[in-house]
Amino acid sequence: MGNLIGALKLLGWSNQTLTPNRGEDFVEKNIGFPCRVVTGNKAVQSVFDIDLFRKEEFHFGVAKIRKDFTKGVCPSVTSNGKIHEKNKGFLIEVMSKAYGEILASTASAVLSNISKWGSKPSDFEVKLTAVVVDALFPTVFGKSTPPFNAEEVDLYADGAIELRSDILEAIAGEDLDKTRQALLSILGKIKTSERYRKLMDLGKSHGLGEEEATAQLLFSVMFNGLRGIRGNLLTSFARLDTISAEDREELREEALAALRKHGGLTRQALEEMPKIESFVLEALRAGPSPDFFSTIATRSTTVKYTTESGQREVEVKEGERVYASSYWALRDPAVFDKPDDFVWRRFLGPDGEARMEHHVIFHGRLTDTPAANNHMCPGKDVALSVIKGSIAILNTFFGWELQEPPVWTGTKIARFGQPDNEVKIRSFWVQHSEDFKKIFPSHFDDIRHGLGEVDGIDVLVKVKTGSYRGAGTNGNVYIRLYDDKGRQSRELQLDVCWKDDFEKGSEGQYKLKDVKVAPAILKMELFRDGSNPDDDWYCDYVSVQLNPDNNGPTYDFPVHRWIKKNDHVWLIPGKCELSLDDPTTKDR
Repeated sequence: MGNLIGALKLLGWSNQTLTPNRGEDFVEKNIGFPCRVVTGNKAVQSVFDIDLFRKEEFHFGVAKIRKDFTKGVCPSVTSNGKIHEKNKGFLIEVMSKAYGEILASTASAVLSNISKWGSKPSDFEVKLTAVVVDALFPTVFGKSTPPFNAEEVDLYADGAIELRSDILEAIAGEDLDKTRQALLSILGKIKTSERYRKLMDLGKSHGLGEEEATAQLLFSVMFNGLRGIRGNLLTSFARLDTISAEDREELREEALAALRKHGGLTRQALEEMPKIESFVLEALRAGPSPDFFSTIATRSTTVKYTTESGQREVEVKEGERVYASSYWALRDPAVFDKPDDFVWRRFLGPDGEARMEHHVIFHGRLTDTPAANNHMCPGKDVALSVIKGSIAILNTFFGWELQEPPVWTGTKIARFGQPDNEVKIRSFWVQHSEDFKKIFPSHFDDIRHGLGEVDGIDVLVKVKTGSYRGAGTNGNVYIRLYDDKGRQSRELQLDVCWKDDFEKGSEGQYKLKDVKVAPAILKMELFRDGSNPDDDWYCDYVSVQLNPDNNGPTYDFPVHRWIKKNDHVWLIPGKCELSLDDPTTKDR
């Protein structure tokens, strides 16, 4: 009964069940089986010692791999000894070859998939799975006819593991017919793929038979690769919604400069994006996938480690299970200052590089090179390339509005570091289209058509400043327009260079060019930046006319309020503000 209760606690509260006492480590717990839970950063690193701790074959903590989904072959990720060396050596060489192609493949996958999304993409998480499949699989298997299908691969990944307890598996209840059909289809595509024979020859050079090599590729790519990359890409994407517009612009400027300089997403371009890298590494620190590492002590040993209370040591007996929580190791205040805060600059500069030695993810330290004598994932560099490259393109050339803010509580075990709530997109659009067209010209027309982009139009904006004492401002004022097709204009500054704008009682007129919206306008965002912080502004109203030279429609936005530095006001035609239940209330 203790195993069942322990498993139910872990499944119900996930990482919060393991909340550490930073004064001790290697704490005895039951999480579905008796084990020692390790949460301190340096203590977790000690568990990566391949001589002291081995993996449990076919098992991940409370889950186990269904052997018929790997043709009875133990995957590299849960194998040990000489068998592990053969498996790992094969996969390292496969991923080394994939690494050379992965950035071009990532750019193509991101952009070709976006061209099919439309301006209001539904099932966004499924669509992101398709991006990962189209980025990763061609670099491993080459072309496949018919191509690999994201939903099919997702089905395989769902069926490849099961809960450890037969009782819990009965509770979970799962229909395996579709997942086994997906398995057969995927095996067929692997065996008819362009590079299958070369992959089998490579496997043979590492001492693997055809069935063994196929099984290693099947689980490592279809489960570890897909789920690990998709989970970490999704959480990185969602984290962009939690930082300021100024920070996102800073990331965009860095990526745009590198992409321009090198003519696209190349290795050299990615190496010139340290801020993108730091952002992604912080996203993975805050929500790692995988978030644990489960091992068994190879022999009785004394493990020395450091806690808040000083140097400690513990006797671990041969055969004891040790469950290392990378989730809590990456929140260890002894290593990461303010660990519960999302600090995207954390991994910049010399201090940031030093912190990478304590970034424990992918079953090792981020600074570890995958090798036969360690546990580090052989696809680490490929995975990071897909995630960083995708984020660079998405943040630089596209904008979006989520249906609800992402939330992370560390209590949803099935989400593997992703937000607790499913990420859903309300609207999606191209931004900085001229830059996009120059850098990725072959994708521009397809994406513009797929997202329903329109030609830019002229817009006439009139703004009336109130007559109250101190109503005027010398601060910078901007608007952003939203139309009924989900399109959003760029940030539009209201400024006449030779005029003192927004004086008390004045009305200003601003002719704006190449604004990519169309009738009807549903709402407008009116905002100020941080300039002139003590200079509040009282706005009476704003009117917006589309295509003024052709007598286009006019939209009037009553404002009647003071606007301080960095204030954002959301308005709809004829009313002062959006209703309180509007999702943009978080910005007001």
